[in-house]
Amino acid sequence: MRIKNNLFLNVILLSLIGCANPLNQATSIRYSDTCQEAERRGRPDIAEQACYRALVNVDWGNLGEIQKSDRLYDLGRIKRQLQKFNEAEELYIASLAIEDKQTPPNYEKTGRRLAELAILYEEIQNPETGMPYVERLYSLPYVYSGQEKYVVAAILYVYAEKLNLNWDEQTTQKLKSKAIEMGFDPKVLKQ
Repeated sequence: MRIKNNLFLNVILLSLIGCANPLNQATSIRYSDTCQEAERRGRPDIAEQACYRALVNVDWGNLGEIQKSDRLYDLGRIKRQLQKFNEAEELYIASLAIEDKQTPPNYEKTGRRLAELAILYEEIQNPETGMPYVERLYSLPYVYSGQEKYVVAAILYVYAEKLNLNWDEQTTQKLKSKAIEMGFDPKVLKQ
């Protein structure tokens, strides 16, 4: 009888481990909300801790790849704001890898990660490393509207300017043309 009970408990335990945990789901959401609120209030130090805890709860609760990608991305944004560029880079790349495996792909989410990586590499004065992400982003601008579209256009134009001396003229002109077509005003950079 005791062996049956132990076997039964082990089966239940294994099935619980394999399922998403609603407590971790609620906790992850709460920490994610706290992260966003701290970011809005200009408190990236608090946001960093909250985003980290949101991510940990995704792992503990086995909440799935989509939520993990979102939490990695959120924490990466905060790390970039704190100028913890190496940590941000790792988080963005891990999030992008998850997004690249999704079927069907979510082009908006993929594009956001590509844009953040491009911005990060431009900030650390390494546009050559960022260029593959910019090239991927180039094919996605029509997914966006409003402020996001303008940011994508600005990334394209800034990369064209940065790489103008080191890249082929056709590529830089292609990026500049697309940026202007999307509504970017080059005079903004002159100010």
